Amino acid sequence: MTAVNCSPEQKHITEMLVKERERRRGWLKDCIERAVANGELPDSTNISMLIVLFDTFLQGISTQAWDAVPYENIDKAITQLMQTWDLYIDFSSI
Repeated sequence: MTAVNCSPEQKHITEMLVKERERRRGWLKDCIERAVANGELPDSTNISMLIVLFDTFLQGISTQAWDAVPYENIDKAITQLMQTWDLYIDFSSI
């Protein structure tokens, strides 16, 4: 969901995509905060870091899909990333 090569006349498209990405980050924030509140993630969770982690992954995976990377490879990448929930390290101290 990017538009890095828009002409000035198409600035409205870039602005729309920025808003959509902000909305997606808001959904991620809500989900991660809910996981902390439910005890699925520790209170020490660096929420802003996880938002960036997952948002960056989602942005990249859409490019992978666009480039016809095999589904099996994408599925393995998703599985690996989601292990973050189970193996969470407090990155706030790094």
